[in-house]
Amino acid sequence: MPMKNITNQPYRVLARKYRPATFEQMIGQDALVQTLTNAIALGRLAHAFILTGVRGIGKTSTARILAKGLNCEGAGGPTMSPCGTCNPCKDINAGRHIDVLEMDAASNTGVDDVRDIIDGAAYRPVSARFKIYIVDEVHMLSRSAFNALLKTLEEPPDNVKFIFATTEI
Repeated sequence: MPMKNITNQPYRVLARKYRPATFEQMIGQDALVQTLTNAIALGRLAHAFILTGVRGIGKTSTARILAKGLNCEGAGGPTMSPCGTCNPCKDINAGRHIDVLEMDAASNTGVDDVRDIIDGAAYRPVSARFKIYIVDEVHMLSRSAFNALLKTLEEPPDNVKFIFATTEI
């Protein structure tokens, strides 16, 4: 006999249920938060970020929070405290923002997969301040795929940011 859901709420994995939505909610990442805070305060945002560490420490969650902070309209500019209520924040939370694109490099390892990023980077964002590419498990890209991406990484358009997450630096 199947178990009944007594709360009438859809089941969510604990990692998603308790995923931090802001930098204030992040635990154990003080150095990272301070570094990003300083970069935003000084207006010295890099065009690419790499987040590394063992699995489960919040690399992808951090990437999503950073994407919200870079594109939040409620703050009027890049911020470490995204409002969470403007359209970009809501859409990024829901995973449906047209200018924040996530790619799982463990499943998409080839040059053709990276070519979509290269081609898309040439165009301005549709509705956000920055077009952001989050590439999870970037170490899984083939050597050819990473080399194809390298030129765009070296000289990206001003409105494009890359966030890489990896367990193997």
